Amino acid sequence: MHGVRGETEDRDSNPGSMRRVQRTGGSSLAVTLPKAWTDAMKVHAGTALRFNDLGEGRLEISLVPSESRTPAGQRLLRIDATRLPPNLLSRLLIGAYVTGQDRVQLTAQGGLSVSQRQEVGRTAGRILGMSIVAESPVGVEVQNFVDPTKYHLSRIVDQVVRMLRAELETCRQALSGNGPKGLAELPGMEEEIDRLYLLMVRQLLIASDDFRVAREIGVENHHYQMGYRVVVKMLEEIGDLLSRIGRELEESLPHLQTLPRNPVRDLCGRLQEFDGHLVATMEAFTHLSITQANATLNVIGEDLPNCYALSNSLARRVRDAATVIAVQRIVSNLIHATQMLVIVNEITINRAVEPETVAKTGGQVSLNERQKA
Repeated sequence: MHGVRGETEDRDSNPGSMRRVQRTGGSSLAVTLPKAWTDAMKVHAGTALRFNDLGEGRLEISLVPSESRTPAGQRLLRIDATRLPPNLLSRLLIGAYVTGQDRVQLTAQGGLSVSQRQEVGRTAGRILGMSIVAESPVGVEVQNFVDPTKYHLSRIVDQVVRMLRAELETCRQALSGNGPKGLAELPGMEEEIDRLYLLMVRQLLIASDDFRVAREIGVENHHYQMGYRVVVKMLEEIGDLLSRIGRELEESLPHLQTLPRNPVRDLCGRLQEFDGHLVATMEAFTHLSITQANATLNVIGEDLPNCYALSNSLARRVRDAATVIAVQRIVSNLIHATQMLVIVNEITINRAVEPETVAKTGGQVSLNERQKA
C-alpha cells in the first residue's frame, strides 16, 4: 500500500522542494507534505485528498471539497440567482456544464422569476445532455447526463469540420445560382456546431483533472489538452464567421446575382480556396504533419493579400453601395476565418516540439515521419 503521511515537516517551506519517499511498514510508502502548502490549504489529519495520474510520471494532489459531491458521487453546484444581472444565469449554467458539474441547483429569494425560468429552459435546450429534472416554487434543478468518456475527441472534431464544409458549400451553391433556399439551414448548422464545441470543452476540462477521461478521449497530455482547447475554439469561431457570410448572402443575394459573372466567380473561388485551406489544416493537425502545416501556412500567406485585393477590386467594379458593403463583409469574414486556420497550423508545428512529443521521438523532430496526435 502506498500512502501519504498526514503530518508535515517544516524542513523546507518551498512546495517545489525535493522529498524522499520513506517506508512506514512492510509495504507502505509515505512522503511528507510541504508545511507551507498544508497551512495555506488548511490540511490536517483526516483531510481528504484526491490523487490524479496525469501520465508521464506526474501525480496531481488536490483537496476534495467537502460539499462538492452528492452521496452518489456526482458533482453538485448550487447557484443563488437572486439579483443576477441579465444573461449571467445562462452563462453560469454553461460554465457549470463545461467545467464538469453533474447537477446544478438554482434558487432565488422568493423563487426564480418567470424570465429566469425561461432563461434556464432556453439554455438547457441549446446544450447536449443538459435537462431540467426538477422544478419547484423555490427553484430549478438541472442535470448534465453526458458521459465525458463516450466520444473520442478527434471524432467530434471531424464532425465539426464536416459541418463547416457543409456551410461553405451551402454558401457557394447560393452564389452559383441555386438561390437562397439552402441558406435557411445555416442557423441550425451553427447551433449544432456550438453544441459540439461546448461538449468538447467539457471533455477537455474534465480530462485536465481526470487522467482516465483524458486517456479515453485520446488527449492524455496537458500540452495537447491546451492546444485542443484553442483549436476547438478556432473551429467554433469559423462556424460563426461562415454563418455571418450566409446571413449577408441571404440579405443581398438578389443584388449579387445581378452582378457580372466575374465578381460572382471570384467570390465562389474564395469560398472554394478556403475549403482547401480548412482540409489541409485539419489533415496536418490530425496527423501531426509539420511539413503540411508549414506548406499550408505558406499558401495562406500568399493567398491573404489576394483576398484584400479582391475586396478592393470588387468595390471598384460594383456600383450599388449596399452590395459593395455586403461583398466587403463576406470577404472580411473569410479573411478572419483564414486567420483562425493560421493559429491551428501554428499549434500543429508547436506540438511537434512540445515536451511530450519530443520525449516520444528521443529528442528529435522528424520531417518525414507523420505521427498521430
